Amino acid sequence: MPLPITDAAWLMVESAETPQHVGVLMVFEYPEGADDGWVRHLYERFGTARDITWPFNQRLKHPYGRFKLYAWETDPAIDLDYHLRLSALPAPGRPRELLIHVSRLHSVMLDRTRPLWEIHLIDQIAPEPPSDVPRFAMYAKFHHSVFDGVGAMRVMRRMFSEDPDQRDMAPPWQTSTRAQRVPRDNVLDVVDPRGVTIASARQGIATTARTMLDQFRDRRDGVTNEALPFVAPRSILNTRITGARRFAADGWSFDRMLAASTALGVSLNDIVVAMSGHALRAYLLERDALPQQPLTAMIPVNIRDEHEDAGGNALSFVVADLGTNLEDPGDRLRRISESIADAKRRLLAMGRVERITYGLAIASPYLIGPLIGLAGHGPPPMNIVVSNVPGPENTHYLDGAVLRGIYPASVLEQGQALNITMTSYDGEMQFGLTACRRNLPHVQSMLGYLEDGLAALEALV
Repeated sequence: MPLPITDAAWLMVESAETPQHVGVLMVFEYPEGADDGWVRHLYERFGTARDITWPFNQRLKHPYGRFKLYAWETDPAIDLDYHLRLSALPAPGRPRELLIHVSRLHSVMLDRTRPLWEIHLIDQIAPEPPSDVPRFAMYAKFHHSVFDGVGAMRVMRRMFSEDPDQRDMAPPWQTSTRAQRVPRDNVLDVVDPRGVTIASARQGIATTARTMLDQFRDRRDGVTNEALPFVAPRSILNTRITGARRFAADGWSFDRMLAASTALGVSLNDIVVAMSGHALRAYLLERDALPQQPLTAMIPVNIRDEHEDAGGNALSFVVADLGTNLEDPGDRLRRISESIADAKRRLLAMGRVERITYGLAIASPYLIGPLIGLAGHGPPPMNIVVSNVPGPENTHYLDGAVLRGIYPASVLEQGQALNITMTSYDGEMQFGLTACRRNLPHVQSMLGYLEDGLAALEALV
């Protein structure tokens, strides 16, 4: 069965400069009473868990059929020692060394002759004061054609428990089961049995064309505050990129954000986007590179049903005005909140097929550009991707090891040198910044600017 276009597109645009995998860094504390060899024992136990389930047992079959489409087939001889790896940080094992290590792991393409995933156990991480408990990490990466960010989070959560006393927990390739599929529309996928026909795809394309025309008219007439796609200013965020990545991560109190959102009458998502807008403005001002026009962000919107299986992609997008041309944090927050609210109202008025088609239309320069050799050369459709992936609300454990942080890493495209993705976990909103190492030096400084952005919003209260 050929892959739907919403999954195959990530394979079509991939190159050494733009690996198309999503990742997640999870940081744990050793269980109480564990010795120095505990992580190696976990690695060895996982290494014997060779009953590998879908989609961890699927590799690419290419070409497939007369049109040479991508498809999945079961790999009869999976080399688990290749997919599961153990490493240790050099001393002193600080967050700096961990993020450098993950940056390098996230820079490397997945091997297309094998199932498209890797899981790395990383030992020898120093305790986080005031605790004296040693830590370790797990970095997992999956090709975007296999999972989007929401799907990857769902799969990884299955290997954890809220019970600190539970032991001998299964690795993710044994906890993933292919549930009965809920019909899921995939535009232009006329051979897939999930419900899309040529007629529904044609209707979705026609609706998208009308929607985008209405957007431009409404913005021109002052009816809406939506940010328009394809009118973003040029910036240092939107140049040709290399394959080297820099990953930075940190977390902020959920209570702080929730207090600000409640007092200011905006959504929690508005707060995290406003923090991102503030950080971008400060970072670009420091480099004398802030455009006069406001930057715009493409925000993925999950349209997967909660009962739908985690595999593949079920996304659409809206575009937000980040208000980076506005100095006042209150004015910037209002601009962001209004543009997101108007964009989401328009998206929610569409049917499911129309939402997917609209998302493909917005992302089309990133899909078409690499195929015709123009990626990263023309005007940017948007300046940055800012994404919010829901995570677990309560504390989770792996064989008694407490999970302290979940930090998402994402994909970059030619002409898009920075991605900001965050996930909620156990009282924090945890940010992961994925950047092109060459184009955006010292991107870790944006972590401080994110804190400044939240403090500026709290000052408004």
